[in-house]
Amino acid sequence: MNQKTQPRLTFLVLGLALLLAAWSACKPADKKGEATPGTTSSTSTAAANSGPPLQRSQQAAQTPGAGSPAFSITPPSPAAPGVPPEKMPDVVAKVNGQAIKKDDLLKGAQVVQMRSAQMGQPVALTPQVYRQVLDELIGITLLQQEAKAQGIAPSEQELDQQVAARKKQFPSEEIYQKALKQTGLTEALLRQQTRDQIAVQKYVETKVIPGVTVPDQAAKDFYDKNKDQIHSPERLHVRHILIGVNPKGAPADKEKARAKAEDLLKQIQGGADFAKLAQANSDDPGSKPNGGDLGWISPGTTPPTFEKAAMALKPNQVSPVVESPFGFHVIQLLERQAAGTVPFEQVKDRIGMMLKQKQTQELVQARIKDLRGKAKVEVYI
Repeated sequence: MNQKTQPRLTFLVLGLALLLAAWSACKPADKKGEATPGTTSSTSTAAANSGPPLQRSQQAAQTPGAGSPAFSITPPSPAAPGVPPEKMPDVVAKVNGQAIKKDDLLKGAQVVQMRSAQMGQPVALTPQVYRQVLDELIGITLLQQEAKAQGIAPSEQELDQQVAARKKQFPSEEIYQKALKQTGLTEALLRQQTRDQIAVQKYVETKVIPGVTVPDQAAKDFYDKNKDQIHSPERLHVRHILIGVNPKGAPADKEKARAKAEDLLKQIQGGADFAKLAQANSDDPGSKPNGGDLGWISPGTTPPTFEKAAMALKPNQVSPVVESPFGFHVIQLLERQAAGTVPFEQVKDRIGMMLKQKQTQELVQARIKDLRGKAKVEVYI
């Protein structure tokens, strides 16, 4: 195969994945993301899209996306000795004559490191990690080659849509072009990488996933064996009025906001309608139209001061003015739900998806093992 026409490596070392990882790592932290995701088991898509700032972003992160299950490519090599980067050759491996370059490996390892750091699990790039990443790249290359051999490829329309969707993840054309330049990519090369990625995804969807079956009984068996771990924490149904404060604003502005919150609290204590006051005064755009209703919250999903005040309330009780990084809140507890085991029907679909993902991983790994057994794979590190 001519080197110029060889498909570029995708998934792990996909140039766009590196760009997006770099963009996510460098952009300013979202002030609304201060809350830590909770373990609530019944967050809905609607709630994720309509919740308040102090809670919405965390719910959205927990809402399962549509589409095929995610999967990793290969299990790590448990005892690979590895070679440090400075001693690696320019070509670190060949798969049926197709080169995997050192640069691809280093970029792939960088993606792994960035994603691990973003999840709060920093990883050192040891020789063993590089070897594990290389195993991933070998698996990806084998899948690419098999997809091409079977004539599996995206249509131009599919490719256009995917490239456009990914490009939109950057806040501006300028930042997008700058990110491309930083990683040594052109739009043409990025388009080819995207084509390769979609081809492998379509291969997995058409040749692997159809063999995945998860009977309802399998989900029920898993539930029964792990029932003690499938539980929801105590939850609170609350509403609030937020008087926002600019963290960089003048002290006088902060005191003015506090005074407004105190005045609203007095009106509520005097019999004023909480929901109407929230609709007229709250600075939380997510809950304001609903009279300040936040829905159900769980421990860890709101700022600590907000959570502590809400937890101390009894149903229908209103809190004193509470300060958080967002400003000043007046909180009312509507309902309290005790912790307990989540009914099977509420988690059946998620258990089924999890088991499907696990089975897909195993089948992909088995397919790669079979392809590797028939291929000529040369590793130089």
